[in-house]
Parts: sequence; C-alpha cells; structure tokens
Amino acid sequence: AMDIDIYHVIIGYLLQALGMLLFALGVRRKPDINTNKRYFVFILIAEAAVITAAMLSKWDVLSFGLAFVMNLMHGMVAGFYLTLLSSYVQQQYRGRVFGFGYAFGSVGSWILSMPFGGNFLKMDGIVIVYIFLIGITLLMTSKLSNDNSMSYDTSSRNNDKPSVLVYIFVVLVLLSLVKNIGFYFPASDISGVINLEFSRAFYAVGLIAAGIISDMNRRYGAICCVAALAFSFFSFALNSNPGFSVVVWILGYVFFGFFSVYRVVVFSDIASKKASLLPLAAFGLMAGRIGDSFGTICGVLLSEKIIPLILITSGLFVLVIFMFFPLYNKLYSATMTESERKELQYEDFEKKYTLSRRESEVFRLVVQGLSNLEISGALYVSESTIKYHVGNILKKAGCSNRNELTLRFRSN
Repeated sequence: AMDIDIYHVIIGYLLQALGMLLFALGVRRKPDINTNKRYFVFILIAEAAVITAAMLSKWDVLSFGLAFVMNLMHGMVAGFYLTLLSSYVQQQYRGRVFGFGYAFGSVGSWILSMPFGGNFLKMDGIVIVYIFLIGITLLMTSKLSNDNSMSYDTSSRNNDKPSVLVYIFVVLVLLSLVKNIGFYFPASDISGVINLEFSRAFYAVGLIAAGIISDMNRRYGAICCVAALAFSFFSFALNSNPGFSVVVWILGYVFFGFFSVYRVVVFSDIASKKASLLPLAAFGLMAGRIGDSFGTICGVLLSEKIIPLILITSGLFVLVIFMFFPLYNKLYSATMTESERKELQYEDFEKKYTLSRRESEVFRLVVQGLSNLEISGALYVSESTIKYHVGNILKKAGCSNRNELTLRFRSN
C-alpha cells in the first residue's frame, strides 16, 4: 500500500507539471487567458467537480483515476495563479506575495485538519471545504481589475535566450532532484521530540522570510536556495545526536522555504519581461515538480542502499553547485549596460518610495521631462488622472514640484 501511495505521488507530480505545461501552451495560443476570468472560473469549477467525484466515489479504481485528473487540474490552476503573479505583481513584491500566500495555504490547511488527525484529505466534509475555498478564490479573482495590465520590464540582460532558459530549467530540476533525494537520508528519530506535522509551521516561516529577503535582493534568495540542499548532509552527519538533529531539521524546513520561493520567482521575473515570455511564468514550479518526481523515484530505489544513496546525491550536489554559479553570474552579474543601470536606478527609486505600478509609469515619464498632457496621451488616461498620480508621487517622495523630483532621482 505504501509503494502504491509513493508512486501515486510521483505520477501526481508529473501530472501537475503537465497541467502547467498545458496552461502555458494555452497562454501562448490565447494570450488573454490570464486576464479573461472566464477561463479561470471554468478551470476551478471543473476542478471542484473532479474533486467532488473523487471524494464521493465508492469505486477505488475510479477514485484513483480521478485523483490523476485532479493533479492535472491542480497544475493548470498553479499555471494560472503564477501567470497572474507575473502579470499583476511588480518584481519588488513578487517574492512576498508568493511566500506569504503559500505560507498561509500551508498552515491554513494544517490548522483545518488538526481536529481530524492532521490528514486534510481525509477530514469529514472535505468536499464542502474544497468547494468553499474555491468559491472564495473565484470571489477574490473577480475583484482583480483589468486595468492592472502588464507593464513589461525590458531590462532583460539577454536572459530570454532559449539556451539560457533551458539551462535555468535544468538547474531547477536538479535542485529539486537533490532536495527530494535528501529526504531519504538516514536521520535520527525525532518524532518523540517534536511533532513532524508541525514542520508546516517552520516551512511557513521560511516561506515568509524567503519572500521578504528575495524581494530585498534576489542574490540572497538564490544563495539561501542552494544552502537548503546541505541540510540533508548535516542531518546525516548528526544522525547519532537527536538534539542537534532537531535543530538541523528545523533550520532545514526554514531554508526549504527559500528553495520554494526562488524556483518560482526566477521564472516569474523572466516571464514579466515581455508578452512573448508570459507562458513561462509557471516553468519554475514545473521544473520543481519534475525534479520532485525523479528525486522521489531515486530515493525509493536507493533508500535501502545507503552508500550509493550518499555517493549519488553528493555527486549531484556537486554538479548543481558547478551549474548554479555560472547561472548566478549570468542572472545577477554586476556588469550592466547603460540601459540596465538606468532601469535599476528607476527600480531603486520606485521601491524606496513605494510607488504603485501606475505611479511608476507616470514617474518615469515625469523625470524624462514630459508634461501631464503628454503623459496622458502616452498612457491613454485623462490628464486629471495624471495630475492625481503626480501629486501622490510628489507626496511620497517629499518633493514640492517636478523639478525637485527629477533632481532627487538623478542624485539617487
């Protein structure tokens, strides 16, 4: 039964990845999918129907098959919300939005399941809970304004070349592969010291911290992501010391939050560069799911063969390090063109004074010397709206007029 459950998880991971790929192909063919709420409503309603049928079915074979369809639809939903993340959320807030949201979902489902022994899927009334949560999601999605169309960041640094994108994808697959194999390392039994279900709380802390730190500087998030892979080795080295193992176990789950956030934001940032890249928004999580599946397969096959398990994982870990740092230098190199330096100057100023998306668009045109009338024509909004945004920008920056704002920006 345990083997069936494990391979069910493996196939589920791959089907989620397939669901994200199908959604990406849909975005490529019909770019308005991410802004047309009817598509999302259809996916969620279909998912609710499949979940209901799977939970209420009295035939194991049918439930088994519907569970696979459910994973496929989970992948499509993930593709949709990660595309929204790239479309609606500015880069300096993207890590926090994902980290806080994922943390809330992780801890929330655990809290809901506590009265039922910690098993969310087997709790009484699960179908009603699912439908209720889907209803809330639909309600919140309906509140999204279509005015929040994408403002593409053109400072891509040539990271959208196919060869670079494939390289990033492979690195993320390997990161997930090593992380999952590490779960099969021998470790001290700490179940008597701490409740393993409580790992969600530490993971949530890591997600929140990762979101904040990644938004401060993507470099820090990237380094912490790689550091997370080392905790399996620490746990194995401290196998005979349960006290230290608990500390390492807690830190490991915290750092896994950085892993989860980074693999999402790296492709989400790329997808926000221009419309043709938007289908890539979910490729980070897709790579993670593929790595999760193959990592689980390797872990199951090698779990009784400790030495090969350690040697193979160590070799993959070294490979990841050698592949990751050239990628790190490519993504976060200090060498920038003049346009890239200008873009970074804009982003720093906008982040410092917490300008909204529309305020950022207006601000950039103001410091270029355009009048309110010219800006209204460029952005296709009324002149009174531009005056309103300019007033807000001056207030946030503590400037009395446009000239002072321009001087402050240039001296920033």
